Amino acid sequence: MKKIILSVFMVATIFAAQAQTKVTKTAITGKWGLAVMNMEGMIYYDVEKDSLALGSKMLEQLASMGQDSAAAVEMMKGQLGAVKEMSFEFNEDGSYSMEGANPGGGVEIGTYNVDEATETLTTTAKKSGEKQEIKASFKDGKLIFNMPGGSQPGAPNVIMHLRKAKI
Repeated sequence: MKKIILSVFMVATIFAAQAQTKVTKTAITGKWGLAVMNMEGMIYYDVEKDSLALGSKMLEQLASMGQDSAAAVEMMKGQLGAVKEMSFEFNEDGSYSMEGANPGGGVEIGTYNVDEATETLTTTAKKSGEKQEIKASFKDGKLIFNMPGGSQPGAPNVIMHLRKAKI
């Protein structure tokens, strides 16, 4: 009897773990807040721990300018304070809103689609019509966005870990 219960438990656990890792429209629906922002090689900011680490590229830039990295960390923490309030909301009807993600502030709204086969989220901003493709995944209950660095050559990729907001 114990073997049967153990087998059922293991199958249920495996199924639950796989269900959590699939990026679907249903899985991302809701409000998400920023937990971690990683600009590859530049900065790693853990919002939940209020911890900022500088990457090798940033340290090289600071060294070449003769600047102290500890002072830079404190300055950047102050500048990144607004990032703590960044939120993403994905609605069942395919609309989204992003608050605090724009340099000018405000709320960006638009539409989104999820390609479940490639786990890619495509957003289209309502105002500008700009499209963005974001590779998405789930890890440790967090929604992970891997976004390309942008149009500038050598711009770092930005990886965001989002936690489900408590409503």
